Amino acid sequence: MTQRKFFKFIFFNVIVVLICSCNKEDVLQPTSHLFNRTFTKDLRIEGHEFDSLIIENCVFDGATLNMGNVDFVTIKNCEFKNIDGNGLKIGFIGISKNIRIENCSFINIGFNGIDSHENAPNCVITNCYFEDCALSDVGSAMGQPHHGIYWKGKNVTIVNNEFRTENQNYGAAISHRSSGIISGNKIFDKKGTYGIVYFADHPGGDSLLIENNMLFNCEHGIGLTTPEIVGNHNQNILVRFNSVYNSTNQCIYVGKGFDGTANIHIYGNVLVQSNSEVIVSYSEINDYSNLESSSDIGFVDITNGDLHLLPSSQAVNYCSGLTSYPTTDIDGENRNSITLDAGADEVN
Repeated sequence: MTQRKFFKFIFFNVIVVLICSCNKEDVLQPTSHLFNRTFTKDLRIEGHEFDSLIIENCVFDGATLNMGNVDFVTIKNCEFKNIDGNGLKIGFIGISKNIRIENCSFINIGFNGIDSHENAPNCVITNCYFEDCALSDVGSAMGQPHHGIYWKGKNVTIVNNEFRTENQNYGAAISHRSSGIISGNKIFDKKGTYGIVYFADHPGGDSLLIENNMLFNCEHGIGLTTPEIVGNHNQNILVRFNSVYNSTNQCIYVGKGFDGTANIHIYGNVLVQSNSEVIVSYSEINDYSNLESSSDIGFVDITNGDLHLLPSSQAVNYCSGLTSYPTTDIDGENRNSITLDAGADEVN
């Protein structure tokens, strides 16, 4: 074979590979209920004919689900696993509002478990399980690490999810870039960066509420950071009634650049750190009142990450008298001002 023919042969085969890779996508016909299906090719759902679609009991094995120009979709009891790229993408191919993701699992994901565009407002992620997401070091090498949840749309609700991150060296368990509520999540063994981080590089809104979360054995706990694009800042940032036990670095970090643009309130938290400062802040905090300790304050089982409180805990009744607090704890049990415990758990 001549050199010219050799290069033509190589060129032809490269084109074939590219064409084949572009066809690695399933096309869904209009339906109202997608049930009990297994996908091994990426699935693209686009168009308002799919509004109010229910995707239930489906498996995405090595396949990404990509949605755009569709509203009020519910994704429940689905399994995302063994995916080199993102598990679930929302809003990148058009505005997608009011998407609900519930009782799904994301296991062994190379990039983000869930990734959203700014064009994904008013969505809910609840009761999902994340294990070993953001495994790829490609993004991190470029300064753009992946995360368990990487969310940029306004007014998201991220509640009652669990993150097992022993093998995730890059990114955060939850990296949120806008407004909303992050509540009732359990995050274990987050190496490298934060369990929960707010990074204000996308437009925010009135408020971001981070409450009732348990973070165990994370190198960094909760972070509030900004590239100082002040127009993006949420006006009110409230971090309250979380339980954070860290093995390496600070429980809470507040970066510079929020002064005069965001009201930051951090109170009612249980913060345990034996090797470093409990909090590091470079911006003004409007009020700060938390139970801080360098050792166990009376958790049920700090060795195995159970940060519920013993009846004898220092956190019991620690916040009594406060008038602004979450009305329930991480387990849905009621709180009251008279016997108000610090942290995510309320002893009843």
